[in-house]
Amino acid sequence: MKKTIIFFAVFFTCISVAKAEDVNLKEIDAESRASQPSTNSIMFRRNAEQYNMMSDEQKEEIDKQREIMRQRTEEYIKQQEEAARRQAQYEAQMRAAEEAERRRQQALRPITLYGNKLKIFALVNGEVISSNDMQSRINAFILTTGIPYNAQTKKMITDRVLQGAIDEKIKLQEAKKNKIRVTTHEINKAIEAFEQGNGLPAGELRKILAEANVSMKVWATQIEADIAWKKLINSKAYSYVSVSESEINRAIDEVKKDMSQHKKMVSEIVISKKDAKEINSLVATLRQDPRFELYASQFSQSPSAANGGRLGWVTKGKLPDVFEKALDKMKEGDVSNPIAYGNDYYILKLDKIFDPQRDAKSFPSKKEIRAYLQNKKLEEFSIKYLRDLRNKALIEKKI
Repeated sequence: MKKTIIFFAVFFTCISVAKAEDVNLKEIDAESRASQPSTNSIMFRRNAEQYNMMSDEQKEEIDKQREIMRQRTEEYIKQQEEAARRQAQYEAQMRAAEEAERRRQQALRPITLYGNKLKIFALVNGEVISSNDMQSRINAFILTTGIPYNAQTKKMITDRVLQGAIDEKIKLQEAKKNKIRVTTHEINKAIEAFEQGNGLPAGELRKILAEANVSMKVWATQIEADIAWKKLINSKAYSYVSVSESEINRAIDEVKKDMSQHKKMVSEIVISKKDAKEINSLVATLRQDPRFELYASQFSQSPSAANGGRLGWVTKGKLPDVFEKALDKMKEGDVSNPIAYGNDYYILKLDKIFDPQRDAKSFPSKKEIRAYLQNKKLEEFSIKYLRDLRNKALIEKKI
């Protein structure tokens, strides 16, 4: 993006300069000489006697040439001034971009909590989450998301990372209770898959984590919790996620009906009012950073966070009036101002608009609908299971 800005700024500046250079005073003088071979150059002052000896037609022609010269000179000066203005504007934009990048890089640097003094952040059923754990987890968050840790995002990131650490403890405790084990081999295979998926040479991840001040032990624990939870959910939700033929047929009918209506694809980020101190800063960030899905998955307090904040296709009348009115004023890609509703603030993004009269209809296959319904049920089961465990857990936040 930065390179693109530089290219266009230089491009427009060059156009202005090129236009200015097209006005060549010597060429204008030569043209005048050619058109009036019997007279001196209009670039030099003529004495009154010579001028008075000329015919009215010659005088008129000289005056005409002088006027052309004056207009061209004025145009040349204007173009030079415009070129200078654009150059100054370009330089100011570059300075602003460089400062913004400097601040972003500053905010992406690894953090150190409490000068490496050990503190207890939270207790989860008696198990400790320390400041060292949080320091590694926040640095891992910054590393993997590229979301800067600054005055605007500090509280949101800390709250998000702490909740993630609490959930990891709960997941591992429940897995252990159900005799779910994760082997070192499984963790190492997951690390290898991560490296391959990100184009990293084998073993490179350890070096990157060390440079980012992320403990390899904390990273491995996060992987262990994910693997253990998937195993646990798959073992518990087998009967819950079965999908009947009648459910599939109902879904097919709904899709056909839905494809005949005007609708909008909408995503959301939900922040409770008590946690919404930096809500306007978040909106400003979302309008500059196109990764709405990433921010939703990390910060939104709605169940839709698990799906990147996506609500899917929404037809008229399906959302509260205050949301409908906001969406009616938005174009594809727009992010709304914070919308107060109940105890929360909602930030909406209008991803796409579907017009059945204009857009081609695409119907999913029966196999795709079955898979969608199964995944939806599995996700619902996982969310409910974790929520119930949170409600039962003894969680003490110390900081």
